[in-house]
Amino acid sequence: MGWRTVIVNEHSKLSYKNNHLIFKSSTKSEMIHLSEIDILLCETCDISITTMLLKRLSDENILTIFCDDKRLPSSQILPYYGRHDSSLQLSRQISWENDVKANVWTEIIAQKIINQGNHLSQLTFDQSSLKLQRLLDDLQPFDPTNREGHAARMYFNTLFGNDFARDDSNDINAGLDYGYTLLMSIFAREIVKSGSLTQLGLKHSNQFNDFNLASDIMEPFRIIVDQIVYEHRNKKFGEIRRELFEMFAQTYVYRKKEMYLTNIASDYTKRVVSVLNGETVEIPIFRI
Repeated sequence: MGWRTVIVNEHSKLSYKNNHLIFKSSTKSEMIHLSEIDILLCETCDISITTMLLKRLSDENILTIFCDDKRLPSSQILPYYGRHDSSLQLSRQISWENDVKANVWTEIIAQKIINQGNHLSQLTFDQSSLKLQRLLDDLQPFDPTNREGHAARMYFNTLFGNDFARDDSNDINAGLDYGYTLLMSIFAREIVKSGSLTQLGLKHSNQFNDFNLASDIMEPFRIIVDQIVYEHRNKKFGEIRRELFEMFAQTYVYRKKEMYLTNIASDYTKRVVSVLNGETVEIPIFRI
């Protein structure tokens, strides 16, 4: 897997030659070996790109994200088959037992709430952190009493004020949505590489969401976006968006190692799928 996040945000042409991405604009030209690239983010609609390059990006499992005319992520490239035995893995996915899915999803959500509480504690919002812990203590399989929703409401109101709501139109929500979309794209790629379908989730089952499983597995990692947006909460969306790219450049502690986010997502997804397949029993842990 590569390590570079390549962001193209100007009028340009992208093409392919000898295993390199070729970037050309009116002022400069650059070659980047595909083995170096982990993520390609096309941030403007004013880019021409060749079909050969698109094909080779897919071959190399390079996460390619396209933005709309407002520079918001709108689509990505995912191969039909992420591994040689995708049909076998799909039959396993369809057969995942409800009890196993409930246990895995509930453990993942518990990690999310723990990370939210830790974030509040780091910011010295100790009372709210303790309240999240009490909600966590009441968490049941598949969360029939919506402890997750109550925790999220308390968490965001503590961070951004009691009048804040996630469905409001403002720079903070735009930043959160942008960051979560980038996260979802990362996990969608890893799910496809595992041979699974992104549409078939654990609890998420929205018929209009092509990324239900990614939405489930990424939950503990939302905290990375939350931290960045909170730190820059007084800035405009354009500035927050630029800061969010730093999550690809930073390392995080995972399984007692300093690792980049995309590498963590790869390992985390593999291990979750392994538990769902009945091959292992340990859910990986991601903490801040």
